[in-house]
Amino acid sequence: MIEIEVARFNSLHPGGAPPSPVRLVLPEGATVGDALERVTDGGERPFLVLLNGRNILRGFGPTADVEHHLPLRDGDRLALSGPIPYSRGYGSPVV
Repeated sequence: MIEIEVARFNSLHPGGAPPSPVRLVLPEGATVGDALERVTDGGERPFLVLLNGRNILRGFGPTADVEHHLPLRDGDRLALSGPIPYSRGYGSPVV
């Protein structure tokens, strides 16, 4: 078994509290796709997926493909972000 940390930000974070990572225990040989199945409800797709700080999307935005096949190792950190909410102080919305 391996243990990883998953943090969800923006619209992918449930509730309004500051995000805190969730620990997942997965079988040896688990992939990014396996972890995503466990932490998403099949609704909104992430706009950004980082594995240990490295972007693992091919492209940008909701049409980008996540590299689901990448293997996970014990101690890996996965960060998921939905679209950044629009705010007049921060410029244009992400579409």
